[in-house]
Amino acid sequence: MVIVGRNSYLEIPFVSKSCQHQRVHRLLPPPVVEVDTDDAYRDSRPMVDGRPWLMMNMISTIDGVTEVGGVSGPLGGPGDKEVFGTIRTLPDIILVGSTTATAEHYSPPSSSVSTKARRLSAGAWPVARVAVVSGSLNFDLALPLFTRPDQRPIVVTTEDADPTRLDQIAQRADIMQCGTGVVDLSRALQQMAALGAKVVLSEGGPTVNGALLAENLVDEVLISISPLIGGGESHGIARGGALDQLQEFALRHVLTEDHFLFLRYVRQIQNL
Repeated sequence: MVIVGRNSYLEIPFVSKSCQHQRVHRLLPPPVVEVDTDDAYRDSRPMVDGRPWLMMNMISTIDGVTEVGGVSGPLGGPGDKEVFGTIRTLPDIILVGSTTATAEHYSPPSSSVSTKARRLSAGAWPVARVAVVSGSLNFDLALPLFTRPDQRPIVVTTEDADPTRLDQIAQRADIMQCGTGVVDLSRALQQMAALGAKVVLSEGGPTVNGALLAENLVDEVLISISPLIGGGESHGIARGGALDQLQEFALRHVLTEDHFLFLRYVRQIQNL
């Protein structure tokens, strides 16, 4: 049995909404109605203090498990695939840790005509770029993500990273060096803004999410709650980053499909 991650959803061809049976319903805000997911996730996402708006998207079981066998795919369902695909049409850059990119077998983002049209209607770049976060640079360049010269990913690493390894990676990806010892994600977002990115999406894993939260960089949290119990050691959608104080978010919508819940939270101070 091959276990795949949610990243593989990206390669599912987009079918026109007029040809689909809509199964996703909005519970909040009322009234309860069937919704087009593109419409449900369209919103203003302004840049914040000169950096891109930062979204975080994760899936979790009821008891907080975010992966099975190292990947998140087994937690999902048809509605999750639709929502995941919609969310991916919103950012200019998809941020992911190297461990997650390796486990989920990341591929270059979709560049189909239909995906480009959806992205352009959302105000995003025609094709998203993937930015892989790694201080050690200990990942395999044979990953599908690094095999398309016309869709070079970005590798975000430290200023004191190994020069020999950097030379190897530079043949397959663009390099962004931020911070010494550990990756400075705040500086990375500033550099992404310099590239023209207005919205960045973090797909984890929990360690990257924890670091983003610790630096107070997360503006929006999107959580798919799977109607499953995972058991074992549940680490949640973020870990490792100590917060100076609690961060308050406002619940913007609740969608549902086949016992899944899709929650959208926006940082309260944004007042959007």
